This record gives sequence, C-alpha cells and structure tokens, in this order.
Amino acid sequence: MSELLPRFVAAFKRGIEGEVAAMQKASKVDELALSRGEDLGALRYAFDVQDPPMSGTACTLRTPRGDQRVTIERVDDRRITLAASQPIDLAAPPITLQLAPWFLYDRMVQALDAITPERHAVGTALALFGKQPATHLATQLRCDHAALDPSQRAAVQLCSDSSLAFIWGPPGTGKTVTLTHVIEELLAQGKRILLASTTNAAIDQVLAKLAVRPWFADAVAAGTAIRLGRSDADTFGAELGDIVDRLHDTYRATLDGLRKRIGEVDQAVRYARALLDELAAVIVPQQSLFGEPRTSLRAGALARVFDLNALTPPNALTAPNALTPPGLADAISRLEPHAQIRVIELRIARLERVQVLARARVAVHAAADRDLEVRLVGEARIIMCTLTNAYLSPLMADQRFDVLIAEEAGMATLPPLFYAATLARERAIVVGDPRQLPPIVQADSELVRRSIGRNIFDVTIPDPEHSDVVAMLEVQYRMHPAIGDLVGRLFYGSRLAHRADRAATEAIAARAPFAGKPLVVVDTRSRTTCERSAKGSSRLNPASAVITADLALEAVQAGAASVAVITPYAAHAAELRRLLAARRIADAVECSTIHRFQGRECDVVIIDLVDAAPMRQSALLGDAPNLLNVSISRARGKLVIVADVAYFEATAPEGIVAALLRAACEDVPALGG
Repeated sequence: MSELLPRFVAAFKRGIEGEVAAMQKASKVDELALSRGEDLGALRYAFDVQDPPMSGTACTLRTPRGDQRVTIERVDDRRITLAASQPIDLAAPPITLQLAPWFLYDRMVQALDAITPERHAVGTALALFGKQPATHLATQLRCDHAALDPSQRAAVQLCSDSSLAFIWGPPGTGKTVTLTHVIEELLAQGKRILLASTTNAAIDQVLAKLAVRPWFADAVAAGTAIRLGRSDADTFGAELGDIVDRLHDTYRATLDGLRKRIGEVDQAVRYARALLDELAAVIVPQQSLFGEPRTSLRAGALARVFDLNALTPPNALTAPNALTPPGLADAISRLEPHAQIRVIELRIARLERVQVLARARVAVHAAADRDLEVRLVGEARIIMCTLTNAYLSPLMADQRFDVLIAEEAGMATLPPLFYAATLARERAIVVGDPRQLPPIVQADSELVRRSIGRNIFDVTIPDPEHSDVVAMLEVQYRMHPAIGDLVGRLFYGSRLAHRADRAATEAIAARAPFAGKPLVVVDTRSRTTCERSAKGSSRLNPASAVITADLALEAVQAGAASVAVITPYAAHAAELRRLLAARRIADAVECSTIHRFQGRECDVVIIDLVDAAPMRQSALLGDAPNLLNVSISRARGKLVIVADVAYFEATAPEGIVAALLRAACEDVPALGG
C-alpha cells in the first residue's frame, strides 16, 4: 500500500498537468462582478453575485487596491461568503472575482497531496481501482426490498455483502430506485454514507426518490440527512443552508434587520461626509475680505444624517433618543458653518460606533452559523454532494464515512473517485453503466486519457459480465419493447427484459410521425450532403436538419408530451434549433448534442446522424458506441433515426452505426413517407 499510493498520486498529477495545459489554451479566466459587500468580521465578507461558484472555491478577488486569494465559504442563493487573507475595502468598487476554469484541478492536486495512510482509507481506494481484493461476508438484509425485481434485490445484497460493489444499471432499469434501497439498507445497518456524483442533477434524482420514503422527513428535520452544495432543484429541506436557517430562525429576523440597518447607516455616513465637503467649500471663500456671506446647511439636507431613529440597531446598541433627539436637524440648521462641521463630525463618529457594534453582532451570528454547519456535517448519517465538493468543501476536510456510493461513476474522472474512496473506511459502491458516456477530458493525449479520463468500470472490471463484484440490473421499465430490444441486442448481450408500461408506450407509438411504429429509420438516400461548419471542426447537414425539424413538428402537432431532437454535432444542433424556432416549436422540443441527454428520457426521440457524402464518416460516431447507446435509449415510446443508410454501409460496414441501422431497418419508409 505504501508504495502504491505515491504511484497513483504521481500518475494522476501528470494527467491533471496535461489536462490543465489543454484547458489553459482553450479557456479564459471568468470575471464575476460582486455587489452589496458586507463585512462579517474575522476577515469574512458577504457579496451578491449573479452566478455564484460553488462553496470551497478558491479564486482571486480583484479590487482597485490590489488582488488577493479568497475562498468561497458559503453560497446562499446569489449571495456568497468569502474568507479573505487580508481586509477588503468595501468602499472601493469595482470588486470582482477572477475564476479560472481549471481551479478545480488545482484543488484536486492539493487534495491528492494531502492523502496519508494514517488519515485516509487508502486501502478502499486501491480496492476500488483493482489493486486490492474485495472481501465478502454474507449478511442478513434488515429492510423490506420486496418491491424490487430479482436483479435489483441481488444488487442490494451485493452492496451489503461486499467491500467493493459495482451496480451496472442499463437505461431504464431502475438504478435510482435500487440505489435508494441500498441507502436504506446500509443506514439500517448503522453505516455512515457519503453519496457523491459527478453532477448535481444525479444527486437531485436520488434525493427526490429518498424524499418520498417515510423516514426521510424526520432525518432531514434532525439534520442527519444533508444535501451539501447549491442546487436549483427541490432539495426537500435537506440542503445544509436550509437546515442551518431552520435551526437559527430565532435570530434570523434580527440578523436580517442588522444587515439592513448597517447598509442604511453606511449611506448616512457617506452622505455626512459629502456635507462636510460642501461646508468646507463654503468656508474657504470666507477667508477672503471679499468672500460670499456665510451659508449654513438647511434642515432638509441635515435630516438624512440626523433624523435616523429608525436606523438604530435593536437591543439598545445605542439609545435612540440620545442619538437623534426630535428636531435636532432643524436646530443644527441654525448654526453657523464651523459649528455645523463640528456637530457633523461628532455624528459621523457616533454612527461609525453603531456600525462597529452592529457588525460585531453580525459576526457573532455568522460564526454561530459556521459552527453549526461543522457540527451538522459531523453528525450527519448521510451526506449527499458532488465528487467535487467531497474534496473542495472545507466542511468535508475531516469527515470520514463507512461507505462511499459513487453515482454516475462512469462519467467521473479518476482522481476525484480515488480521493472520495479514501474517505470511506469499509467499502466503495460504484453505480453507473460502462456502456454509456465516459469522462470528458479536453486534452488530446493518451497519457491524460489513461491517467484521469477512463471509465472506472474499464479500469477495475473490464469484463463486467463475468465479475463477482458486479450486479447488473436486467429489467428495463422505460422503453417500448421494440426500442428496448434494439438497445439490449446492440449493447447488453440481449440480457435486458422489458417491463415498461405497455399501454403507455403503445399510446406514444400510435401518434405521428409514422403512427403505430415505435421504431423507424428515415433513410435520406443520398439526398443530403454533409459539410464542415464555417466556425470550426463541427459538422452540419442542412437538408437533413430540415427533415428532422419537420418530423419534430409532426410529433408536437400530434400531441407528444415530450420530444427530444439529438445529434452528435454542436453546429448541426444550432441549425436544428434555428429551424425549430422558425416552426414555432422551440419551447416544445429539447434539442442538443448527445452528451447533454445522459440520464434523461422523452416520449419521442428523433436522432439526426448528420454524416453523409462528400465527407468521410466522423470518428465521433464510428469510435463511440456509447454515444449511440445514450441517444437511442432516451426514447420511451417512439424512436426515429434520420440517416443515409447506404452511406454508412459503404463507409464503415463493420462500424457500430451500420450495425445499428441494420438492426433497426426492418421497416424503412421512403423519404417523407
């Protein structure tokens, strides 16, 4: 173990170095404008930001007085709390955050360097990567899993028995439902769980399933089930910030009032200083024999500084009447300018003392929030977060678990998976599908791909059909049998059984286009041409796009509840969106590249394969069967494939696209038929 850890870390760091170099060539630093700054004390500052990064992010704060490194400690909607290394002058705008897209890799390297056998479960990580054998111990399940099918129950049993388990979940096989049962079973066994995924969306899907379980509401209320990190989806009260707010609601109104008053007093101080400047300008001419007559400030101008009873912080930070006696502004207006200056200076000093006291109280409350967050995370029985937050969030630095469950793990780059596994003392459970999308890396480098960009299934269990640590879910509940059979034959060795709602899928298939047909190939028969995009290496096929857009229009007009248009190329997707908008159905049709549809499903899916003469078939399609699997397995009741069948047969007869078209081409209608 001692010699393997540094070898893994070194390999990961070499891969990260290559990926960061590629990102730096292709990307730029983002600049986020900050507003409504607030000093929380102890070098903590709060700001509004339109699109906040995640908590734990280290970035550069830029002000007119210089730059400094800061860390985002907390994100509440569009307000962030920063931990700074030196004071921030809030009165010197503009203030911005400089955020490099490769900062996550910088933090990943720091996390990898911090791994030690004394503080981390290195053995779990090495077992996850196939360098140590899994251990098996037969266990008696404690929960009722009768609602699951046999393959799903077998997956729960494996996760209970084995120190390493892979749940192989083909499309529509109830992977998320199975996962909720795994979580319930392990919690019943007293295990502490880290549920982590590459995306917030995957975590939110699991959370939505857990939310309907009878025990979950009580767990959230007690703070033992926590969703760490910001999400736009419903978190059912499990998001850490929501739990903190509920537990601290006794002083939340007071805290909001203090912040409001601090802002108002800030404005009063700035206005008072402006009045001093105005009086100074009046006094200067009076030094001359021929100066203008003395001019004092009127009561209306002074009222904004002196009639501030409503601004006094509560709980007797100062005595309101002592601070602003009634009619004080009117009395001061009758003083001569020098006397007014002295009174305003005293007033500024008093208001600044109010600011100091109010900010001190805000700092006390903010520190209490931070302390409560640490306690809640430390006592939680299940933490749900992205793999990124597992190493990025300061709250996770000292947390250890019994079990890691890595959801959508096939899409995760390898270093975050390795690190997350070191946080789990007993076992690692991997959930995903090796036949769907792998991790995405930008670098065109075999070193980068092998060290950080491979699918964890391929690394540890290259032959998943013959492994005692793999449980494959074998019944699909999403697709019409005709579509499910196509997916099963091409990608899962015909192991999938089909139990989708037959009436529902037949009702979808019964509608146009091609009423009554769940699976159709529209053969464009050399009537389209493929070309390279004017803006880069992407491809488009204008005639094919017109055919696809017309088919989408038919589906919408026939009453399809959901329609997806999927294509391999960004340029072609952009052309399709333009055509859909021209047909006034852009809001009714989801249209994008294949990568954006993993984990999604729609009633009707139309796939435009684009490639045609005079261009050669793209390696994007020819070398990526997983892309095709993802695209065709999104459909519930109707799958339409738009392609030049003869072109694919001629250019790559042994390729996966030709195999797909042959399998689907039992009934090929004429173009437009």
